[in-house]
Amino acid sequence: MAVEEEKKPEENEAADKAGGSILHSSLFKWAIVGVILILFIGIEIGIAVVFVNKLKEPAEAPKQEDTKAADSIKKFTEKGALLAAPIEVTVNISEEEGRYLKCGVQLEYEENNAKLGLELDARKAHIKNVIIDIMSSRPLSQLMTNDGKRAIREQIVSDINAILPDTLDGKPLGKIRRSYFDSFMIQ
Repeated sequence: MAVEEEKKPEENEAADKAGGSILHSSLFKWAIVGVILILFIGIEIGIAVVFVNKLKEPAEAPKQEDTKAADSIKKFTEKGALLAAPIEVTVNISEEEGRYLKCGVQLEYEENNAKLGLELDARKAHIKNVIIDIMSSRPLSQLMTNDGKRAIREQIVSDINAILPDTLDGKPLGKIRRSYFDSFMIQ
């Protein structure tokens, strides 16, 4: 037994040395895992920061586009002043024998521009002539489509704005914004 007891302390010392190296290697492994984990988390945070910044940049750029879109929507949805009565015209349809178009055209301008309204009333005969020229030059195929009608409305606005003076009494007169068909009948 004495020999066995002597071996036990030697075995205990060997086991302690082996255990110490096992403990040391286990701590070393956990330290490596911890460092890798910290690096991995750091890389993820870096990637997240880069992508968040990239997402913020395009969000700032459309703000200008959003204001332009909002202005455009506002321009088309805000109500302007209209003529007291639509301009009624009846014209023969180009290239169609015995067919005619009867329509009413309403003009819209800025509500706070009373001088433009007075000028439009004063030039009503000239404006009606411009509308008659435009409407009578269009073939039936163009008068029947929405795109054709839209093009006619745009041409009415541009042609009438072309005959209006830029200034009246030294002040800017303004322009017509849109034209509408109050009535539109083809026979």
